[in-house]
Amino acid sequence: MIRFIFFVAALLQCANAAVPMVPLKNAAAAGVTMPAMGLGMGGYGGDKSVGYGGYPECWGESSGCGEFVERAIGDWLKAGGRRLDSADSYHNEKSVGKAVKASGVPRSDLFILSKVGRSQALGYNETLNQFAAIKKNLQTDYVDLLLIHWPKSTAKTTDPACDHHSSSYNAKECRLSTWRAMISIFKSGGAKAIGVSNYDNSHIQEIMDAKMLLPSVNQCHFHPYAGSVQMDKVKFCQANDIVYLGYSPLGIPDWHKFPSPNMSSTPTKDPTILSIASAHGKSAAQVIMAWEWSLGIPVNPRSQNATHMAENLDIYDIKITADESAKLMALHQDTCEEDPHFYQCAK
Repeated sequence: MIRFIFFVAALLQCANAAVPMVPLKNAAAAGVTMPAMGLGMGGYGGDKSVGYGGYPECWGESSGCGEFVERAIGDWLKAGGRRLDSADSYHNEKSVGKAVKASGVPRSDLFILSKVGRSQALGYNETLNQFAAIKKNLQTDYVDLLLIHWPKSTAKTTDPACDHHSSSYNAKECRLSTWRAMISIFKSGGAKAIGVSNYDNSHIQEIMDAKMLLPSVNQCHFHPYAGSVQMDKVKFCQANDIVYLGYSPLGIPDWHKFPSPNMSSTPTKDPTILSIASAHGKSAAQVIMAWEWSLGIPVNPRSQNATHMAENLDIYDIKITADESAKLMALHQDTCEEDPHFYQCAK
């Protein structure tokens, strides 16, 4: 399956571009492809005084960091990046829309991803309403990929199955009701492809059992300190033609600090990774993402650094050996990351 993905991706790669294109299947329009590298825009900082590219990176408009979002997108597009990973709950899509419009890059050359849910309500009507707001904020008639951000939400909703305060609450039916709305959006042409995020295999199995269109993508975290623990999910997705799209590929270095004595504070400082990076003459971040791509996993690192953006786009000539991959897969795993609410773990 992985070899097939790479074969098709190679055929679809543009002659003048270094970034491979990944074909989307299942709930995706015929011929839709996604750049293997994207720009993540969901930050954890709320302090504008850190400045552009400061840590923790500030991306929220409510924190006054909309100008950082616009600048980052401008830098990303200038570097040659074309995929933008956004979400309704990132609270910065008005800035994304402004930046895209100001860039002058044709809409058809961009791949814009957005998400419904998480801090917003789930449910059939709620999903349709959120999507209308997303299009308005992004100043676009369609998105290339729309995801359900999280398999549940505690936000107020009119859908009885999604109302946590109602005796009719049913998490499974809430997910299926939300997915029906996603299919409606897809069939209407509002999204060229639809998928999910942070879904376990059991959540996708619910869609299978209901005999509905399967997601084209499942976006979940993946990095060296939470890689091998995710491989069952990766293999399940790939076996069902679902692209496993990895977020936080570097382990959230500006926010999450790993607690085990067997780990460095962040994967980019891990001795094993630094040794492999030295052998390739590349940075630790580049080697990490090249390894993830060798597993068939496209990624979308977050960055407000033009130099890092260019480096992120320059990983596809790195050939990770089987021995190197085994060493990376054998790194100590943060069991806290296995919790679907892992962002609540100790920093």
